Order: sequence, then C-alpha cells, then structure tokens
Amino acid sequence: MKKSISIFLMVILFSFQLSATEWHVSGIGNDANDGKTPETAFLTLQKAEGLVQPGDVVLIGNGQYIGDNNPKSRGTLTIACSGRADAWITWKARPGHHPVIRTSGWSGIQITGSYHILEGLEILGNNDSIVLMKALEEAKNKVANPFYNANGITIDGRAKTADDKPHHTIIRNCVVSKCSGGGIACIEMDYVTIEDCKVFENAWFMRYGGSGITTWHNWAYDDAPGYHIIIQRNYVWNNKTQVPWQNIGKLSDGNGIILDVTDLSKSGATNPNADAVVNTNESSDTTNTSVMKPDVKPSRPEWTGRALIANNISAYNGGSGIHVFRTKHVDIINNTTYWNGSVVGYQELFPNSSEDIVIMNNIIVPRPGGQVTSNYKNTNIKWDYNLYSIDQEIFKGANDIIADPMFVDVQLEPLKGNFSLKKGSAGLNSGSNDVSQPTDIDGKKRPKGKGRDRGAFEL
Repeated sequence: MKKSISIFLMVILFSFQLSATEWHVSGIGNDANDGKTPETAFLTLQKAEGLVQPGDVVLIGNGQYIGDNNPKSRGTLTIACSGRADAWITWKARPGHHPVIRTSGWSGIQITGSYHILEGLEILGNNDSIVLMKALEEAKNKVANPFYNANGITIDGRAKTADDKPHHTIIRNCVVSKCSGGGIACIEMDYVTIEDCKVFENAWFMRYGGSGITTWHNWAYDDAPGYHIIIQRNYVWNNKTQVPWQNIGKLSDGNGIILDVTDLSKSGATNPNADAVVNTNESSDTTNTSVMKPDVKPSRPEWTGRALIANNISAYNGGSGIHVFRTKHVDIINNTTYWNGSVVGYQELFPNSSEDIVIMNNIIVPRPGGQVTSNYKNTNIKWDYNLYSIDQEIFKGANDIIADPMFVDVQLEPLKGNFSLKKGSAGLNSGSNDVSQPTDIDGKKRPKGKGRDRGAFEL
C-alpha cells in the first residue's frame, strides 16, 4: 500500500514538473511573442508577470528594463501573483546574462504576492541624475515625487487584507544600488530571506528615512518556530540619508541593516536614536503614496518569529551598521561593521527598545569619534564574544576582546578590499559555538581552525 502511495505521489510531482513553464524576457524581445524561447522572448517583465503560474521560471536576458515612470506606478515590475509552498515562482538572470532593472514609479521591483525567488538581478536607481538641492526642495511639497523616493526592491503588504499579506520571498545574489529610496524594504510581510546581495548607495534623497536593508512591521504568517527573517552574507555600504525625514523634520536612519518595529506599542520614540517622537499615526520609513491602504486597517498580530542577521559586512553607512529597533527575537551573529554613523551619529551595532536579542561573534569598529553600541529600554540582551576596537561600558561580555581586528585590506568600497583577518588577529579561533553558523560570508565552512573566527570571514 505504501509503495502504491509513493508511486502516486511521484507521478503527481512529475506531472507538475512537466506542466511548469520557462518564460523568457529580453531587452530586444517583443510582447507579441509567446515568450517560451530566447528567440521569442517578451520585451517587458510585466508581460511575464501576467502569465506566470506556480512553479514557473522567468529567465531574464540582457537589457535595461525601464518602466513608464508613471508617478502612480508601483515599479518597473509589480509582482502581484503568487506561487505555492510546493511551487515557488523564480525570477532570475538567464545564464551568462546581466539584466539591469531600473527603478520607475516607486520601486524597481514591488512584490505583493507570496512564494517568489529573485536571483542574480541588478536593480539600479537614479541617484546619479539627482541634485541634492532639488531633493531638499521637493521634500517640502505636500505630495511626494517617486523620482526622489523609489526603493530598489519592495515587499509591501500594506494594501493587502489581514489574511493575504505577502510571505515567503527569497532575494538572492542581487545587486541593489543608487536608489533614491531604500535598497530592500520589507513591510507587513513574513518569511523573507535576503542573502548574498550587494546593497549600496541607497536612500540618499528620500523624505522617509530609509536604509540599505529594512524590515518594518513584520506581519505574522504563522507562529512556527525557527527563523522567519534571514539576512545573511550580504555586503551593505554607503547607504545614507541627506534629506530630513518628513515626520520629524530631521535626518534619521540611513542604516546598513535595520529590523524595525515588530512590537505593537504605539508610544515612545519612533526613530532608532530615540530622539524623536511622532504624535500622529506612525509612518514607515518607506511610506509612499503609491499604496492604497484599506479603509479599515486591521490590527497587526504580534510577530513571534525569530530573525537572523549573520555573516554580513556593513560599512560606511550614514546610520548604524546593524541594529534592531522596537523588535523582538533576533540573533545578530558573526557580522563585521566598520565606520558607520557618519551622517546621523548612530552607534555601530546596537539594540534599541528591543527584547530577546543575541549579539555574538561580531567585529565592531566605530569611525573616529564613534561608539560601539548603546542601550535604551532593552530587556534580555545576550552580548558576548564580540571584538571591538575601542573600550565601552554599555554591554560587557566575559569573552569580549578589545583590540584592532587586523583586517587584511580596508577600502571605501568593501568589495575592492578584504575585511578578512590577518594571521595573529585576536578574532581568529576565539568565537563561540552558540548560535553557530555553518559557513562564512564567502560560503566557506565554519569552523576551519581550532575554533570559530569572529566577524564575517572564516580564515
């Protein structure tokens, strides 16, 4: 009987695989084509979105994909369809190709559906075409112009009903840069993985206080144990704000990585430095007028999942390197942060008004005059096995090390340098096995020596 059931399931799976379609999009395609071969590729990504079914793969060829720049547009590609738990929809670069998706409207890619994988894509914003003085003037207008506020990738559940928020998205091996708004912004969603990405030079001109990688108001899909949010093996640098956040009239955020507001409180500070309070309805750092909210806003369920921030390099950002604000249940493990806080003066790596946060095996190097960490209204913080270059009294772990980490080659563009550790560094073989990571930022196995290394690299 069991054998018959197994054969039946195999037949069903095989039949499904045969029914899944491979779609093609190309910069020299035509939406009148059938999209089923490279030679008959579609021209626009939105054409493919209107046809994909669960399990399908969209292969994107060379070209610059540019939307219509309609101010009401959600993005160059708006993904409203959904896959299934057993049949994710994949959007990826065709092998050997390097497609570039330009931001238009409010995003490069905006996702409101579930079970999607984005892989090997480049999303490029319009920072090079913006003058700061004009962005400052634009921010005074009552209605925001998306040209100055477009995110690279947005997962956005604000316009969805309470039981239809986006969930289960993987953003892998993507490059998100020069977006006037935030880099990758995830709002009212659950189960998101962001890994092996390069996220840089974003949030420069927006009026909403964005960052490189942001999750905000996580919306619980379920209460299953394990990690619901994973941010790992990313390079994140030179994200910053230069335009005051409209809600507080001052510069804010511009962080490398921030997990933002999973609690249900409506009171207290509303920005990571705890120096501003918004008395009106709370507004996201990625708010925009392209999202039509339901007439009656449902109560957000408490998010009880866990998040992992691991093996990331976060450097030269205007805000903090990594932090969590009004957030619970996060493991911050084996990251390297370097010289952040250059615009708003935030500390390098810190929890703020947060609970149940584990911070271990990190290397934390503040800019000259900067600070390692801070502590404001936090509870249940586990801090140990961190290496930092200057002394601090905020959190102290019995196994902390105060020393120069001895990086191989520090460069303003981290990819051109090398933030691994030289032989003789105190960070080598001295990390903890608690919340152990199987690999480092390069995918190398941990540990390799007598113990685990601290920071993002394993020597």
